Amino acid sequence: MAQQKTTFGGVDILRFLAAVMVMVYHYGFWVWAYPDGISAQATGGVPAQPGIGAWVESGWVGVEIFFVISGFVIAFSAERSTPLRFFEARVKRLAPAVWICAPITALLLLLIGLSWPTDAAVRLVRTALFAPYGPWVDSVYWTLGIEIAFYAIVWTLLRLGRFDLMERVTIVIGLVSTAFWCLYYPLGWSDFAETRLLQLTLVHHGAFFAVGVLIWLMRFKAVTAPRLGFCLLFLGGGVLQIASSVDVHSVKVGTVMPYAPPILIFLVAIALMAWSLKLDLSWSGWRRIGLMTYPLYLIHDVVGAAMLGAMVRAGAPYLLSMAMVGATMIAASWLVATEAEPRMRLLLDHTVFRYRLKAA
Repeated sequence: MAQQKTTFGGVDILRFLAAVMVMVYHYGFWVWAYPDGISAQATGGVPAQPGIGAWVESGWVGVEIFFVISGFVIAFSAERSTPLRFFEARVKRLAPAVWICAPITALLLLLIGLSWPTDAAVRLVRTALFAPYGPWVDSVYWTLGIEIAFYAIVWTLLRLGRFDLMERVTIVIGLVSTAFWCLYYPLGWSDFAETRLLQLTLVHHGAFFAVGVLIWLMRFKAVTAPRLGFCLLFLGGGVLQIASSVDVHSVKVGTVMPYAPPILIFLVAIALMAWSLKLDLSWSGWRRIGLMTYPLYLIHDVVGAAMLGAMVRAGAPYLLSMAMVGATMIAASWLVATEAEPRMRLLLDHTVFRYRLKAA
């Protein structure tokens, strides 16, 4: 089936909602449940909100939803690309928001006394250069190294002129990841739950990217029994990864967290994503909303937490503070996506990628 559709309104909506889920989870649960976290420290201390937390404590699963969406979108965009165009597109998609949001976060850390000039400078440089290992200016940047690892695999296939192997490579990635999680509990591999090397080699999250690629194949190529079977298998691997993340969160916050809510949210989100691909949601506004997701994810955590703490200490009700800070962060992400990022990309066009303009 020819790829005639270049925008996916349902995917953009889901991507934005996933980012909002992560944001609400941080504000409504993580900032008070995990005092050692950077966002909790940025608040200056806020009272526990068990009534709110019970509803939003599974919002972290929005990250796993991001990985599935990335697998779908990257496979779609790479199929008719070249290695150079793919590399340029990824740089221009990832770098501008980081180079805009990271300095803001670093400056805030200095202003509220959570960092000192040398430390802030080191964190900022590491973040701006996409260092795969921390420390970064904010813990949310941990996902970027994983995304880049997946991009590197796709770029390598393009460079070798073998994008036709994308399905086979994806299945291998998904099988390795799913096998790891199938063995995780029987072999007691809890010590490997947050191993950075396993994250960067896609052992932890490869199943999610594989699901996204398989959804792309079934939407634009053909639905076959092997593709559907592998997709369901990798969804199972993803469910096991989510269960392990529940255990990790439970240890960090010192209480038992339920498995069912994040697993259900994830499965429903992927089902809605697949269903949305059959709908005509081509309004350009959805695309703009989708583009807000990345800067919202990068800027909301520390900056928003500091604002939340200030409002709560000033006497504002917690829910109202969450709503106002959330709306402010969404507005800020809109400004970054519509005003700052395009200017940064234009600067890249006239500096780093000027050779392309000359060739054209």
